[in-house]
Amino acid sequence: MKSIKRYIVLLSIAMVLSCSGDDDGGTPFFTQNSAPTVPSLVFPTNNLTCTSIDLELVWGSSTDIDDDAIRYEIEIAEVSNFSTITFTAITTAISEVFDLEKGITYYWRVRAIDSKDNASEYSATQSFFTEPEATINALPGIPELGIPALGSRLSGSLVTLTWSATDSDDDALSYDLYFGDTNPPVLFAENIAVNTFDVSVSPGTAYYWRIVVRDNHQSATIGPVWNFRTE
Repeated sequence: MKSIKRYIVLLSIAMVLSCSGDDDGGTPFFTQNSAPTVPSLVFPTNNLTCTSIDLELVWGSSTDIDDDAIRYEIEIAEVSNFSTITFTAITTAISEVFDLEKGITYYWRVRAIDSKDNASEYSATQSFFTEPEATINALPGIPELGIPALGSRLSGSLVTLTWSATDSDDDALSYDLYFGDTNPPVLFAENIAVNTFDVSVSPGTAYYWRIVVRDNHQSATIGPVWNFRTE
């Protein structure tokens, strides 16, 4: 009887091992495809007042451990629980332009979806407010590049960034600097009172930066992404 039981146990183990991998005893037949990482929201920053015409929403890119192609789903709602979606879009880019209504608080979020339809969690929710129709305050002008020139190759461990911006209402302006070795760059410094900033850099690296101009009415204008490379 003991011999029969021992035979049954050994047979069961053999069957489990024979079904646990391929003929070479390697990886299983079925591997799980992973979802992309959760994207991060870049612009507009939380609780920002901004233009309602052709507003560009920007987020950070996601990665996929399986190297699947990634697309992004953007949702914009007028309620924080997204029970009703006001605007939505799907794109492979890391920005999308929306023509929004004036005088409304919007909530937005983004998630990444790979080519196998595996979706990440949604990003954290952020809100922004569009200028009301009756406002008489003009938005600041789009910032203009100073130095370094676009695409410059620089040496040294310290780089001075400069830019310029104007406001037709002559409002006092402040600046948010987005800077880093990823595109789009991440928020690096806020409420800068002057139009110059020194950044530390490493050799052999491409850097990207942009400026968001704010007036003292909390209206904001986002600038284009500029770049330079260190040697």
